[in-house]
Amino acid sequence: MDQETSATLRQFDTLPDCAFVKMAVVQALRGGITQKGVYDLINSGALPRPIKLGSRLNGWQVGALRKSLTALAEQVAQ
Repeated sequence: MDQETSATLRQFDTLPDCAFVKMAVVQALRGGITQKGVYDLINSGALPRPIKLGSRLNGWQVGALRKSLTALAEQVAQ
């Protein structure tokens, strides 16, 4: 895991809901799953779709990601 991803993970709980994170952060939040695993969760509706931020950059809005991660955790707890 690179330093940028590690720093973002340490600060994730304090990031504003309007902030964006990259694929590597989403993967780490889900226990280090693959990119395919992330897209499988997106296609199943368990994770939000990334937002196009540039010609070659996608990101996930932190608020939407938190909401979906909370819902996933609640499903596991049941």
